[in-house]
Amino acid sequence: MKSIYRKLSEANVDKKDIEILSELARERKFTTQEYKDIASKVGLSINDVKKRIKALSDKKILLKDRVSILDQVRIWDGYYIVLFKAAIQPPVIGLQTKFPTGWALKNYLDGLRIAEKEMNINIIRHAYVLQGTEWDILLIVSAKSQREFVEFSDKLARQGWISKGWSMIPVELGDKWVFDPISSPNPIDIEQIKEEILIDKDERP
Repeated sequence: MKSIYRKLSEANVDKKDIEILSELARERKFTTQEYKDIASKVGLSINDVKKRIKALSDKKILLKDRVSILDQVRIWDGYYIVLFKAAIQPPVIGLQTKFPTGWALKNYLDGLRIAEKEMNINIIRHAYVLQGTEWDILLIVSAKSQREFVEFSDKLARQGWISKGWSMIPVELGDKWVFDPISSPNPIDIEQIKEEILIDKDERP
């Protein structure tokens, strides 16, 4: 059994399947008919819809126009949720590693990206800063094998970026995965919140 992309091999997913998935996951612009459908549903003109979509894109709220959603857990063998404790000082092991005396988030994440580049991989999908816990960083990682993830973690430890780590694997809950896509908020809730904010401003002395 292959140790790399084992899940895809077991599912008989071949090179052409991956090429199709890659195309489906690319951004595709809305068609004229789609703009019309959205405008009809929300009660705006087509031009207004286009302007609002562009504004949401400029604000980085809408990241992609149209993409297909792929089940990452079924694709990547090494799909992990990882907790890291940041190391303040690099260990003395003969490696020259630039590291801030009091670590800053940007420097820290840059260090993780540099480690990726040195290994010629791209496995970090999301990064979150944690507060009120012994852990400092939460990462979502997708690697082509467990070995690739372990080698990456070992490199971070050797270079002094992390003092310890803890990894978790998502599990299937019935017919759903724990990372099912998060929907947008209820428009009615948003309108109520805006009204409450306006009322609060009016009541301030």
